[in-house]
Amino acid sequence: MQRDKWKFEYSGSALADAAQTKMKYHKERFEWWLKKKQEILETIRAEGLEIEERMALQHSSARPHDWERGAHVLIRNDLQTNLDGCLSKLSFHTGQLNQYEGWVQVLAANPEARLALDYQDWLFFFGKHGSADADHGEGHPDRDRDW
Repeated sequence: MQRDKWKFEYSGSALADAAQTKMKYHKERFEWWLKKKQEILETIRAEGLEIEERMALQHSSARPHDWERGAHVLIRNDLQTNLDGCLSKLSFHTGQLNQYEGWVQVLAANPEARLALDYQDWLFFFGKHGSADADHGEGHPDRDRDW
């Protein structure tokens, strides 16, 4: 078989509908990750900061130079990792929304056009969300984390 050379014909309106479905999915995921980011920021504000103080400062015989850089304010690593993950997902879904929005505009403007799709094109418009996204090196972009 030469399935890599197969073509599937679709109308512009069918592809516009498919792109609209993909937009809806990415909008929902974007909103979910935006909410998760807000939750993480609230946790950071409430409990995410730690102060690390030098032992020498706890004694009455501290020397003048002990006070220099005597304390460090740190953010918990797990919260920073979670925030970075959320920002990455928000970036991914923003890009996908922009891409599919462009396709909706083009295809809706040409509803009668007949377009030949190959395998990759079909996955782009109709494939399950995880399979098309795997091509971006992220695996499935929305495997919920344990937070």
